[in-house]
Amino acid sequence: MRFVNNLIVKEVNFNGDNLIAAQSNKDGKIYVGVSNICNVLNLSKNGKDRQVKNIQTDIVLNKGCVKFDVGVFDCNNETLAIQIDFLPLWLAKISITPKMKIDSPNVVEKLIEYQLKAKDVLADAFIHNNKNDNQFAIPQTLSEALRLAADLAEENEILKPKAESYDTFLTGENFQTFNQVAKSLKTGRNKLFKFLRDKEILMWNNLPYQTYIDRQLFKVREVNMQRGNYSFNGNQTLVSAKGVVFIEKLIAKEKGLPSTATQFQCLN
Repeated sequence: MRFVNNLIVKEVNFNGDNLIAAQSNKDGKIYVGVSNICNVLNLSKNGKDRQVKNIQTDIVLNKGCVKFDVGVFDCNNETLAIQIDFLPLWLAKISITPKMKIDSPNVVEKLIEYQLKAKDVLADAFIHNNKNDNQFAIPQTLSEALRLAADLAEENEILKPKAESYDTFLTGENFQTFNQVAKSLKTGRNKLFKFLRDKEILMWNNLPYQTYIDRQLFKVREVNMQRGNYSFNGNQTLVSAKGVVFIEKLIAKEKGLPSTATQFQCLN
């Protein structure tokens, strides 16, 4: 079990298969990765792509599907997941053809098992076993989640110092200046500004594009500035804790290295 943002993520064993599922702390809804289900059902890549498309375009199923960020179901990719209440309906829409019965009887048998039982097994793993699995308070912030990850990995001498480092700059105020963020990431402020401008995350004036503000990675505040004897109001970009992790991932990806945040998100 691990924690990613406001999600509890678990691997759930069903008939020998490991299913990855996530429960939201906000509304308690449980989701399972679509690609994960397709893989354990031994669907081809074309078959998997077709199922992803079917879910997204189906007038009913698309109400129960959500695309999750990197690190929830897959450490490298965004992933489409479906709420388990919609899981039986989706699986029932996968037609069992006469050819399938002849060519792939094991797949047909597994599909039927999933149609009948998978939802209940997934729900049981979260609803009935949470007290046994979760003897500690569910983290409510990214800092708390990283702190928990560090505690779970205290015997790992590589991850533990990184967790302590993250805890240092993710605690305190929710938003930080670029000076603080650059120092935490061991780089220069101007160098960091240029890097984010090159990535088209910041504009020429070092203010973020609206899409990144909407994602709660940054915010802009008005501040009083002094230049010689002249005083004027200007705008300053601040970075949220979520934004710090986002920037750290970008830098790690640019250098071809695994990001610290991703290591924690993928920690079991």
